[in-house]
This record gives sequence, structure tokens and C-alpha cells, in this order.
Amino acid sequence: MEWFENVFLSFFIYSFIGWIWESFFYSLWDKHKLVNRGFMFGPYIPIYGVGALIDLVFLGGIKNMILLFFVSGIVCCAVEYLTGYVMEKLFHARWWDYTDMLWHLNGRICIEGFFAFGLLSVALVGWIHPFTTGVLDMIPAIPKLIATIATVTLFATDLIISVKHAADFDKKIRKIAESLGKLKDRMAALYDTVVVETFFRKVIEHLTDQQKRLVYAFPKMRSVSYPGVVRAIRRALPGGTGTFFRRRKHGRADDEISEDITAAPAAEMTEEELAAAEKAIAELAAEHEREQQQSAR
Repeated sequence: MEWFENVFLSFFIYSFIGWIWESFFYSLWDKHKLVNRGFMFGPYIPIYGVGALIDLVFLGGIKNMILLFFVSGIVCCAVEYLTGYVMEKLFHARWWDYTDMLWHLNGRICIEGFFAFGLLSVALVGWIHPFTTGVLDMIPAIPKLIATIATVTLFATDLIISVKHAADFDKKIRKIAESLGKLKDRMAALYDTVVVETFFRKVIEHLTDQQKRLVYAFPKMRSVSYPGVVRAIRRALPGGTGTFFRRRKHGRADDEISEDITAAPAAEMTEEELAAAEKAIAELAAEHEREQQQSAR
């Protein structure tokens, strides 16, 4: 039992450290503001805990730090690739995308991640885990058991709820895409970027706080079937880009978000036309509300 306690608490600690790394350092570096980068509600990112345990169990015996750096970088990248693939199949969405990096593999892993994982693994095996083990060994048996039960319960509950929200988000994206198609049919000549923006500002009212947070937490997330929908939702949220364009790195030109959202450029609309657009959007929102109520019964 003590072995399980030490393993799970170590997993929890390293998942928390991963969350600190992603949420504080990465968010401030990339977005210049603090964002909760985790998939789950709580302050932990399990992929870091899993990677750490794999390093410790299978690679902890490697004494050559250079060899450990390269092997652990490969292993952790494999874990990240597999995680991205499984999440894509489960939720029909790409949660991160490294295609704007110079060296990447199918957008799921990149060379920068390899070096970061390698360095972190060397630090983990050489210094961090010995310190963590020493701290855990100092905790009396009963408090350690209570802490393990509490963290297991918290983590399991959080995982179930987070998966439910992510699965529901996938269904909502599909419904949003269908509603957008209906709006395009109803509005005909009046369908333009202003109408689309109004539509998505209405749409985000039906998202849960967790689903909105996921859009912030994974800035490159996109639906596999409806990639433009998630980008449009992101743009409509407070602090969104406010434009129908996405910027790429390395000097490449901006691309219009047009995979599954096509609209004419914004045009001057009369009050009657604007009222008609708002009415059509309100009718779609009412239909969506009725469908949700029926499915909840």
C-alpha cells in the first residue's frame, strides 16, 4: 500500500509541476497573460505525471546523463504523440498543433518539446525525484494514507467531469455547424461576416464555463470535422482575436478561416436587414434550446 501511495502522490506532484510550467511560464511567454492550461478543472496536467513515472520506472537506472537526455526525450515525445492521437479519436478534435514549428511530426510533437522533455527528465531523475522521495518518506503513515485517498478521489471525480464536458463540447460543435448551415440557407444574400459574428456571440452563451476555458487553454485546438467553428468561437469569446484571420509564424501569410465557414465580406446593412438577421439567429437559438430540453428529458 505504501508503494502505491508514493507512486500516486509522485504522479500527482509531477502533474501539478507540469501545470505550473504550462500555466505560468508557457502562458505568460506565449499569450502574455495567465491561462489555466490543463484539460481538467484542477491544477494538474496528467501527461506530465505519466511521463515522469515512465522516466523513473524504465529510465531511472541510466547513469549517463547524455544518454538519459536523448532516450527520455524520445520516450516522452512518444507519450505526447500517443496522448494527442487518443484524444483526437475520443473527442474528434486536435488539442494542440505544432505544424507552425520548423521540425514536427504530424503536428503532435516537435523538436522543441524533445529538448524540453529531455532536460526536464535529467533534472527529474538527478535532483527532483530524490528530493520528492525524501519529503514523502517524512510524512507519517496515516496522513499519507489520507492524502492519497483524497487526491485519488479528487482526481477521479475531476477526470470523469472533464471528459463529460469535452464530449459534450464535441456534440455542441456539430450542432453549431448544423445551425450555421441553416442560418446560411435562411439569410441567403444577407449572410455575411457581421451575421456570422452575431451568430457566434449568441452561440457562446450555450457553452459551459469549462468548455470556454478549454478554448482558452488550448489556443490551437480545432475540431477535426469543423475546424473553423472552434476558431470562430475563440474569436467571439472575450479576449478573442476579433478577426477572421489566423496568423502563422515563420513569415507565412495569414490564412482565412474558410474550411467550414464561408461568408461574404461585411457589408452595410439596413435596420430591417439587421433585424432580420437577429431574428433568424434568435429562432435558431430557440430551436437549439428546445432540442437541449428534449434531450435532457
